[in-house]
Amino acid sequence: MVRHPKSVALLLVLLVLLSGCSQYRFHGIPYEHRMAAPAIIGQNHDGSPFDLAALRGKAVLLFFGYTSCPDVCPTTLAEMRVLYANLGERATNTAVVFVSVDPERDTVSRLGEYVPLFNPNFYGVHVSEEQLEAIKPAYGVVAEKVYYKPEDTAAGYSVDHTARLYLISPATQLITSYPYGSDITKIQEDVEFLLK
Repeated sequence: MVRHPKSVALLLVLLVLLSGCSQYRFHGIPYEHRMAAPAIIGQNHDGSPFDLAALRGKAVLLFFGYTSCPDVCPTTLAEMRVLYANLGERATNTAVVFVSVDPERDTVSRLGEYVPLFNPNFYGVHVSEEQLEAIKPAYGVVAEKVYYKPEDTAAGYSVDHTARLYLISPATQLITSYPYGSDITKIQEDVEFLLK
């Protein structure tokens, strides 16, 4: 059977178009139904006002933690430092946001000492205890003080908290979340896809 050159060319074009239509699959645990990222309004580590909605147009990597955390939080922020550096010029369209789940000890001043150690461009956000109590269920975050001894003062506690990283699109939609220890190269792929 002889094929007409135009029909072969048309078939090739259709195959290319169909291969480009395969939907990108985000890593981590993607949200089945996209929803707007719940509001977070507070104060950044440099004393300036913070509003998550003002980061529209950027890919946002959001993490809840606290500065006295012995392992998960500094490890996650160190990984975000590497990822941010790997993005090169695309980092200008990416925001890393660290929201404290320990507002009692993590004052703006304390966040200002801690967060810039990882990268001065990262946001270190202080919200009030009341605001935090509204934000936690909106993101499915659990954070509870664990006292070393019942009679200990405020300084004698740690905070058990959800250790997830949330990816928010430039259109401010929750896209996916990553459990602690996720491969940062996969997270970077997702960020780069959003920034295309």
